[in-house]
Amino acid sequence: MILRTNQINSIGNAMFKFSTKLHVHKNRLKKNGHQALYLQVYISTPGNSSRTYIPLNLEWPADLIDLEESILLPRQKKDPDASDFNMMIMSERAKLNEIAKLYRLSGRYLSIDIVKRELFYFDPAKSVIGYFKKRRKELFKLRAISEQTWKNYGSTIIALEKFEPGLRWDQVDVKFMQKFRAWLKKQKNTSGKPLAHNTVWTRLKDLKSFFRVASEEIQVYVPQSVIDFPNPYQESESTYLNKDEIVRLIQQMDQKALSPTHFNVLKAFLFCCFTGIRISDLYNSEYSWMLSDNFMKFTMRKNSDRRPKTITIPLIPLAKLFVNETRGKLFDLPTSQEYNRSLKDLSRMASIGKTITSHVARHTFGYLIMKYVGDIYLLKKLLGHSKIATTEKYAHVDDEDNYFKTLQIQEDFRTHYKIKF
Repeated sequence: MILRTNQINSIGNAMFKFSTKLHVHKNRLKKNGHQALYLQVYISTPGNSSRTYIPLNLEWPADLIDLEESILLPRQKKDPDASDFNMMIMSERAKLNEIAKLYRLSGRYLSIDIVKRELFYFDPAKSVIGYFKKRRKELFKLRAISEQTWKNYGSTIIALEKFEPGLRWDQVDVKFMQKFRAWLKKQKNTSGKPLAHNTVWTRLKDLKSFFRVASEEIQVYVPQSVIDFPNPYQESESTYLNKDEIVRLIQQMDQKALSPTHFNVLKAFLFCCFTGIRISDLYNSEYSWMLSDNFMKFTMRKNSDRRPKTITIPLIPLAKLFVNETRGKLFDLPTSQEYNRSLKDLSRMASIGKTITSHVARHTFGYLIMKYVGDIYLLKKLLGHSKIATTEKYAHVDDEDNYFKTLQIQEDFRTHYKIKF
């Protein structure tokens, strides 16, 4: 079987021609009469062309190389080496063909440098990033990781590609981890601000996870010091709304004064403040979840592909005020990006000096439950947490409440011991 590769590929209004073939440098004949084998890669666009020669790390008798057909001729009848070498040549050309096909189908520009980079990634035994990409795809296909973890891994791979695109396994050590961490700390988010500590923590956590799996799966050496690289998690102060801020938002509920998007987002956000459901569940919420007038029952989207969990949430009358009066979806919502942009506008309209995102509603619900009920185990159940340590981050009580509760000590001394203040 002969593999031929000669494609004309469209990129927008431009075209590029891509081809591969077996190649030897005729002036480099070895003493034993053999020549080193290469694959010639040729790419051209209108007015420009380039080629490169990729070594196959193979050699063959010069008079038994058919460059026209890109195959090796047997040295004797039923030559096993000829068959094996031809299979290796076909395999390498197939890799190159696959790269060209992917770029053609996605309408992306292809150059010699890109081909070399992608070919490097094709070999996970050499390329760290190549292995990460392959393993990420496999884990998601097997449903061994959630969609959110799949996204996190993707962001980590992109960051690693920017930092060290040609990273090899023999370059992985503690010094590399230190340099990568330092580089991450200098990067900016979409708002132009330095990456948050916990974003850096996530990138390093993902990296260590990949290295741990790789050391068990493929023939590479990953130092234990890399797998054990210190990466402490730092709790950040979570944002929530207090009673007065919630009231100011409710007072904005004027359909005539707000745009339809702002009005719908405000209703949905306030609903979450009094139910605690996640934004991913909010977008899927529908009337079929209504177990009764007082309860809503649904399977959470988070980890639903691996560990589905169904929870029942009380619906107080105040929460039901914000639900659409139609069947089907509970809310008519824009994209998640527009949702968060609308929340910033609504926060400004209500004179709330906090950065409000979709997750603030969930923290606000935790604040309300702890303020009026004070039962962290109930809050754990309503939020659908598996561990109480996770719930503790949501158990807010504001400074004003702390002050008045502490005053009870003073009241006891005043009442029972007649001490005047």
